[in-house]
Amino acid sequence: MEHFRKMSCFFGFFLTLLVCACASRPDEQLNLAQKAMEQAKAERASEFAAADWEAAQQAWNQAQGLLEKQSYGEASTLLLRSKARFEKARNIAKAKRDELLKLIQGQRKAIELRYKNLKADMDANAAKLSTPRKKSLEDSCKDIDKGIEKAQAEVEQGEYTGAKTTAQTTIRKVYEAEKELQGYLSKKQS
Repeated sequence: MEHFRKMSCFFGFFLTLLVCACASRPDEQLNLAQKAMEQAKAERASEFAAADWEAAQQAWNQAQGLLEKQSYGEASTLLLRSKARFEKARNIAKAKRDELLKLIQGQRKAIELRYKNLKADMDANAAKLSTPRKKSLEDSCKDIDKGIEKAQAEVEQGEYTGAKTTAQTTIRKVYEAEKELQGYLSKKQS
Protein backbone atom coordinates (compact mmCIF):
# COMPACT_ATOMS: atom_id res chain seq x y z
CA MET A 1 0.00 0.00 0.00
CA GLU A 2 2.81 2.37 0.96
CA HIS A 3 4.67 1.50 -2.23
CA PHE A 4 1.53 2.13 -4.32
CA ARG A 5 1.04 5.56 -2.72
CA LYS A 6 4.66 6.56 -3.45
CA MET A 7 4.36 5.34 -7.03
CA SER A 8 1.12 7.25 -7.64
CA CYS A 9 2.61 10.46 -6.15
CA PHE A 10 5.70 10.04 -8.30
CA PHE A 11 3.57 9.34 -11.37
CA GLY A 12 1.35 12.40 -10.66
CA PHE A 13 4.39 14.62 -10.21
CA PHE A 14 5.98 13.24 -13.38
CA LEU A 15 2.75 13.76 -15.34
CA THR A 16 2.42 17.37 -14.13
CA LEU A 17 6.03 18.05 -15.02
CA LEU A 18 5.54 16.49 -18.44
CA VAL A 19 2.40 18.53 -19.16
CA CYS A 20 4.07 21.76 -18.05
CA ALA A 21 7.20 21.03 -20.06
CA CYS A 22 5.31 20.07 -23.21
CA ALA A 23 2.67 22.80 -23.11
CA SER A 24 2.60 25.09 -26.11
CA ARG A 25 2.47 28.86 -25.95
CA PRO A 26 -1.05 29.86 -24.80
CA ASP A 27 -1.72 32.43 -27.53
CA GLU A 28 -5.50 32.08 -27.33
CA GLN A 29 -5.56 32.70 -23.57
CA LEU A 30 -3.15 35.59 -24.07
CA ASN A 31 -5.43 37.20 -26.67
CA LEU A 32 -8.55 36.66 -24.55
CA ALA A 33 -6.88 38.12 -21.46
CA GLN A 34 -5.59 41.08 -23.45
CA LYS A 35 -9.06 41.72 -24.88
CA ALA A 36 -10.56 41.58 -21.38
CA MET A 37 -7.90 44.04 -20.20
CA GLU A 38 -8.71 46.47 -23.01
CA GLN A 39 -12.42 46.25 -22.22
CA ALA A 40 -11.69 46.93 -18.55
CA LYS A 41 -9.57 49.94 -19.52
CA ALA A 42 -12.41 51.25 -21.69
CA GLU A 43 -14.72 51.10 -18.67
CA ARG A 44 -12.05 52.87 -16.56
CA ALA A 45 -11.67 49.94 -14.20
CA SER A 46 -8.49 51.39 -12.72
CA GLU A 47 -10.61 54.29 -11.43
CA PHE A 48 -13.90 52.61 -10.57
CA ALA A 49 -12.72 49.13 -9.51
CA ALA A 50 -9.15 49.78 -8.41
CA ALA A 51 -8.66 46.69 -6.21
CA ASP A 52 -10.00 44.31 -8.85
CA TRP A 53 -7.97 46.05 -11.54
CA GLU A 54 -4.81 45.67 -9.45
CA ALA A 55 -5.48 41.95 -8.87
CA ALA A 56 -5.99 41.45 -12.60
CA GLN A 57 -2.82 43.42 -13.41
CA GLN A 58 -0.84 41.36 -10.93
CA ALA A 59 -1.99 38.07 -12.51
CA TRP A 60 -1.28 39.52 -15.97
CA ASN A 61 2.24 40.60 -14.99
CA GLN A 62 3.00 37.22 -13.42
CA ALA A 63 1.77 35.49 -16.58
CA GLN A 64 4.00 37.70 -18.71
CA GLY A 65 6.99 36.73 -16.58
CA LEU A 66 6.17 33.05 -16.98
CA LEU A 67 5.76 33.45 -20.73
CA GLU A 68 9.26 34.93 -20.90
CA LYS A 69 10.53 31.88 -19.01
CA GLN A 70 8.52 29.66 -21.37
CA SER A 71 6.53 28.17 -18.46
CA TYR A 72 3.48 27.96 -20.67
CA GLY A 73 1.37 25.68 -18.47
CA GLU A 74 1.57 28.00 -15.45
CA ALA A 75 1.26 31.07 -17.67
CA SER A 76 -1.92 29.67 -19.19
CA THR A 77 -3.48 29.33 -15.74
CA LEU A 78 -2.52 32.88 -14.80
CA LEU A 79 -3.81 34.25 -18.10
CA LEU A 80 -7.18 32.63 -17.43
CA ARG A 81 -7.16 34.12 -13.93
CA SER A 82 -6.23 37.57 -15.23
CA LYS A 83 -8.97 37.37 -17.87
CA ALA A 84 -11.57 36.54 -15.23
CA ARG A 85 -10.32 39.34 -12.97
CA PHE A 86 -10.26 41.88 -15.80
CA GLU A 87 -13.84 40.91 -16.67
CA LYS A 88 -14.88 41.30 -13.04
CA ALA A 89 -13.16 44.70 -12.85
CA ARG A 90 -14.86 45.73 -16.11
CA ASN A 91 -18.30 44.75 -14.82
CA ILE A 92 -17.83 46.49 -11.48
CA ALA A 93 -16.47 49.61 -13.16
CA LYS A 94 -19.36 49.72 -15.62
CA ALA A 95 -21.91 49.39 -12.82
CA LYS A 96 -20.23 52.10 -10.72
CA ARG A 97 -19.80 54.40 -13.70
CA ASP A 98 -23.46 53.96 -14.70
CA GLU A 99 -24.51 54.68 -11.12
CA LEU A 100 -22.34 57.81 -11.03
CA LEU A 101 -23.68 58.95 -14.40
CA LYS A 102 -27.23 58.53 -13.12
CA LEU A 103 -26.36 60.62 -10.05
CA ILE A 104 -24.81 63.33 -12.22
CA GLN A 105 -27.88 63.42 -14.48
CA GLY A 106 -30.08 63.80 -11.40
CA GLN A 107 -27.93 66.66 -10.17
CA ARG A 108 -28.06 68.33 -13.58
CA LYS A 109 -31.87 68.11 -13.62
CA ALA A 110 -32.00 69.64 -10.14
CA ILE A 111 -29.66 72.42 -11.24
CA GLU A 112 -31.72 73.15 -14.35
CA LEU A 113 -35.00 73.27 -12.41
CA ARG A 114 -33.72 75.42 -9.55
CA TYR A 115 -31.75 77.67 -11.90
CA LYS A 116 -34.82 78.19 -14.07
CA ASN A 117 -36.82 79.15 -10.97
CA LEU A 118 -34.03 81.45 -9.79
CA LYS A 119 -33.99 83.30 -13.12
CA ALA A 120 -37.78 83.57 -13.09
CA ASP A 121 -37.68 85.02 -9.56
CA MET A 122 -34.93 87.44 -10.60
CA ASP A 123 -36.99 88.61 -13.60
CA ALA A 124 -40.17 88.92 -11.55
CA ASN A 125 -38.42 90.96 -8.87
CA ALA A 126 -36.01 92.94 -11.06
CA ALA A 127 -37.66 96.25 -10.19
CA LYS A 128 -37.13 95.61 -6.47
CA LEU A 129 -33.38 95.02 -6.81
CA SER A 130 -30.75 97.75 -6.74
CA THR A 131 -28.16 97.84 -9.54
CA PRO A 132 -25.30 96.41 -7.42
CA ARG A 133 -27.55 93.55 -6.25
CA LYS A 134 -28.64 92.78 -9.81
CA LYS A 135 -24.99 92.79 -10.86
CA SER A 136 -24.06 90.42 -8.04
CA LEU A 137 -26.85 88.02 -9.03
CA GLU A 138 -25.94 88.27 -12.72
CA ASP A 139 -22.33 87.40 -11.84
CA SER A 140 -23.61 84.39 -9.89
CA CYS A 141 -25.63 83.34 -12.95
CA LYS A 142 -22.51 83.57 -15.14
CA ASP A 143 -20.67 81.30 -12.68
CA ILE A 144 -23.60 78.87 -12.71
CA ASP A 145 -23.63 78.84 -16.53
CA LYS A 146 -19.90 78.08 -16.55
CA GLY A 147 -20.43 75.27 -14.05
CA ILE A 148 -23.21 73.74 -16.16
CA GLU A 149 -21.01 73.86 -19.28
CA LYS A 150 -17.99 72.44 -17.42
CA ALA A 151 -20.00 69.53 -15.99
CA GLN A 152 -21.38 68.73 -19.45
CA ALA A 153 -17.89 68.80 -20.98
CA GLU A 154 -16.53 66.55 -18.24
CA VAL A 155 -19.31 64.01 -18.84
CA GLU A 156 -18.60 64.05 -22.58
CA GLN A 157 -14.89 63.47 -21.88
CA GLY A 158 -15.65 60.61 -19.49
CA GLU A 159 -14.42 62.52 -16.43
CA TYR A 160 -17.36 61.40 -14.30
CA THR A 161 -15.80 62.03 -10.91
CA GLY A 162 -14.90 65.58 -11.94
CA ALA A 163 -18.38 66.09 -13.40
CA LYS A 164 -19.94 65.00 -10.10
CA THR A 165 -17.81 67.49 -8.17
CA THR A 166 -18.58 70.26 -10.66
CA ALA A 167 -22.31 69.52 -10.49
CA GLN A 168 -22.21 69.60 -6.67
CA THR A 169 -20.38 72.92 -6.73
CA THR A 170 -22.82 74.34 -9.28
CA ILE A 171 -25.91 73.30 -7.34
CA ARG A 172 -24.36 74.95 -4.27
CA LYS A 173 -23.91 78.16 -6.29
CA VAL A 174 -27.56 78.03 -7.33
CA TYR A 175 -28.57 77.60 -3.69
CA GLU A 176 -26.36 80.51 -2.62
CA ALA A 177 -27.82 82.73 -5.36
CA GLU A 178 -31.36 81.77 -4.29
CA LYS A 179 -30.46 82.61 -0.71
CA GLU A 180 -28.88 85.89 -1.81
CA LEU A 181 -32.00 86.86 -3.78
CA GLN A 182 -34.30 85.98 -0.90
CA GLY A 183 -32.08 88.02 1.44
CA TYR A 184 -32.32 91.05 -0.83
CA LEU A 185 -36.06 90.69 -1.17
CA SER A 186 -36.70 90.21 2.56
CA LYS A 187 -34.67 93.36 3.34
CA LYS A 188 -36.66 95.29 0.76
CA GLN A 189 -39.97 94.23 2.38
CA SER A 190 -38.88 95.17 5.90
